[in-house]
Amino acid sequence: MRIRVRSPMAIIALTIVSAWNADASAAPHQLDCVLTDTEAQTQSENRPIVVIFDEDKRTLTAEEGSHIYSFIKVSISNVTINGQADNVSLGIDRSSLGIVWQQYEADKVRTEYGHCHPVRAPT
Repeated sequence: MRIRVRSPMAIIALTIVSAWNADASAAPHQLDCVLTDTEAQTQSENRPIVVIFDEDKRTLTAEEGSHIYSFIKVSISNVTINGQADNVSLGIDRSSLGIVWQQYEADKVRTEYGHCHPVRAPT
């Protein structure tokens, strides 16, 4: 049986999924991300964060400066990467590499959005 894909968007989506699946059994992946604080008073604050995930071991960590978050309740699929740590939750859409970072405080939730890009291991 031969499958024909005529839509350019379908071809792009298949290419992205294939690229992720090709690396799925490899060692941990690193994403460099930039979060935008949309609640900042004067102008948006952009801050870097590094996300490291391992599909085989189902682990997820994030490094923000010197603070390291080790996520629990980790879910990694071909579509999303999600995790929860103490007072933080993280979600990444694998097709767009968009990220949502939520920090929970006693009386409010701070939500930040951003984008990531993969860091390729040296060859």
